[in-house]
Amino acid sequence: MSGPLLDLFATEHPAFVHVPLGLVIALPFSIAISLKAKHTHAWKIASFFIAIVAFAGSIVAIISGLFWGRQISLISPGGYFPVVASGKQILQKMLQLHEIAALAGVVVGFFCLVLIWRSMKEDNDARVSTSPFHRRLADRAVWLAPLFFSFLWIGAWGFCGKLGGIMVFGNEETNKAAAAADQARKKDVEADLPIRALDYASLEPVQAAPIRSKAHGNRWARIWVTASGIDDYKVGKPLPSGAYAVLSTVEDARGKPGQEPGPLFMRETLADGRVSFAFYWPRVPEARRAETGGEDSAYWRSPSEKLKACAVCHTTAGLAAKP
Repeated sequence: MSGPLLDLFATEHPAFVHVPLGLVIALPFSIAISLKAKHTHAWKIASFFIAIVAFAGSIVAIISGLFWGRQISLISPGGYFPVVASGKQILQKMLQLHEIAALAGVVVGFFCLVLIWRSMKEDNDARVSTSPFHRRLADRAVWLAPLFFSFLWIGAWGFCGKLGGIMVFGNEETNKAAAAADQARKKDVEADLPIRALDYASLEPVQAAPIRSKAHGNRWARIWVTASGIDDYKVGKPLPSGAYAVLSTVEDARGKPGQEPGPLFMRETLADGRVSFAFYWPRVPEARRAETGGEDSAYWRSPSEKLKACAVCHTTAGLAAKP
């Protein structure tokens, strides 16, 4: 789901946030004034409408934030919550707390809105059935709960806003994490391109000719394995540490291998024994872009959520040794 209007809606999340946040801050003052002011009924109506607009604005802010998180890849496409795969993912952890605080604010805001509505109803009933003195006492009693919840609402959204500001402008922790990530990226020779996978022809071929692979888009595929892992691969054993296999593919041409290159799939056994996957498709044909979520060029690496299917398949009994 994408488009210029949706992209604009997502990127305007910081603007949407300020509307409900300002109203939420004003709400307890409006409620407090209504208990002392001369025109109390008018202030109570104003408090009710402030709460309605703040609640509606909160919903808009949360939805726009979700799309913005997906747009900047902090939330996976189709996901609703960031996944933290390691302790170094400071922004993802912060976004988790940001979302929790925002949702807490919406829940508290809903109860605050309901309590204001009920308080207005009880206030109207008291005007008819009680004396002015008892009416003032009842008036203050029924408005204590919404006043309390309005302060809770400020707390939730204030904390949420603070985290949002840190994610946008940074602080000492996020700046250190960004510097460390940039340094690691500079040391990672395959940060932008899977260089070893592109050089698959230097590996040992497992088959003399391509064979059709239903598991990899029903394409014609050929497997290439490092010399250190070819013997283990042929007998169905897991690849040893440091070894990797590449599956090169070509698109189908009327039942035969065609000239149109397909994606490259790579599976590697890391030094610590973990298995890592990579997927590279430099030019995705328009008819195939549903496979990449609309991307016209795709490069995914573990621990990307987009490679979950690879991990599931290759950890199944009998498939662990396959690339």
